[in-house]
Amino acid sequence: MALQNKFMFRLIVSSLVAGCAAVAQTNDTIVIQPASDDTMLVNPGKGWVQYYGTDKYTKEFIGIGYTRCCWSDVEPKENAFDWRPVDDFIKWFKADGKKIAHGVMSISTGIRKEYVTPKWVFDAGAEALSIPDESSPTKHQFIVKHWDDPVFVKKLGEFVAAFGKRYDGNPDIAFLDIRDYGNWGEGHVGFLGVDLAPPEVYKTCYLQPYITAFPHTQLIVPWGHGGYDAVYDWAIAQGAGIRRDGILSKWSKDGSECLRAHGHAPAVFEYCDSYSETKKNGNWSTESLLHYVECGKPSYMQWDANVYRENSEFCRKLGNKIGYHFVLQRAVLPREIKSARSFELQLRWLNDGITYLYEPCHVAVGLLDENDNVVRQQWLTDSAPKKWSPNEAVTENLKATFQDVPAGSYKIAIAMFTDQKAAHPDYRLGIQGRTATGWYVLHDKLPCTP
Repeated sequence: MALQNKFMFRLIVSSLVAGCAAVAQTNDTIVIQPASDDTMLVNPGKGWVQYYGTDKYTKEFIGIGYTRCCWSDVEPKENAFDWRPVDDFIKWFKADGKKIAHGVMSISTGIRKEYVTPKWVFDAGAEALSIPDESSPTKHQFIVKHWDDPVFVKKLGEFVAAFGKRYDGNPDIAFLDIRDYGNWGEGHVGFLGVDLAPPEVYKTCYLQPYITAFPHTQLIVPWGHGGYDAVYDWAIAQGAGIRRDGILSKWSKDGSECLRAHGHAPAVFEYCDSYSETKKNGNWSTESLLHYVECGKPSYMQWDANVYRENSEFCRKLGNKIGYHFVLQRAVLPREIKSARSFELQLRWLNDGITYLYEPCHVAVGLLDENDNVVRQQWLTDSAPKKWSPNEAVTENLKATFQDVPAGSYKIAIAMFTDQKAAHPDYRLGIQGRTATGWYVLHDKLPCTP
């Protein structure tokens, strides 16, 4: 008899077990309602993004670390690469168990540099344009004069290819920004005094090289100008995500530019100004930030310790809403299982976040002994977390079989893994009952017979 029809049986007992789950038993099934856990969870593929370095907040609150550097920093001489800015940053955050994100800029005013694009690129024949930059020792910065300059495009493409050869598929990198065009790599020409690149030039000369060089790494395209919307849509169709720099400012509306990636790839939010400046300019409120989050549906958002110190409870709640947030609302199990015989289980999930999961995710059911050691485990291949829509509950009717299980009573538990080869699950759920190794115990006395 299908599990959904068994709810008609008379309830014969109710109790509380591991994780304070509410349990009801029928003649044939156990109906479990796990107790919720409102703790802010750190999960793969989402969360707060901490800029430039770790601190006391990193372990508990931060999803990934983020930095950016200049092309001239990592290729000071042609084909002579200094990858230490990237490698050191990876080591820094990896020590706290975190991934990183990164971007390499070809133009960036206000950072005390005369050359962000390496000088040797202009020495090789790229036509330079001197623009005012009060932060530079010479009060100007050299940038490429024409976006389709053949020397510049060739040298940039060669750098991106070398960049990809070294870092494509690196498991410590959550995503890479494509920051090779526009001021600060943000895809616009604000404060540069030059015209925008034609859309086809932007697509062909600046986005395509990254898409070619990083087939196994999540790429993120900065949204910079409405004239490129068709190009952004094309990039998303190639698997790239999108970011909106400058939220909560006069430069941004509501972050809805990022909505084009919703359901396809992650979106990223970054503030325009410091927290104090944002308040001073009248652009800060928790309501405004929530509006941005709802409109743009980011998976990642810039962390600001000052925002947290004054709005800690808000930030903890928002940390769960960013991206996906999975809550198991109900599980229906047989009252007993038999070794080597298939059984049904029904799981009702709620994605309480604002967008989809974009990372690999494998759901498993396991039998645990009294010390929470995994005795048997099976992948629930028909479970599809990446399809769970935000703000909606989904019920999955699944089957599992445990082979060669010694007779006895076991804990039955659920878990999610990004990698099936991993020793322990790495996804956290918004329910209680988590073991030290990351499994969530649904029931602690499930009989198994030969």
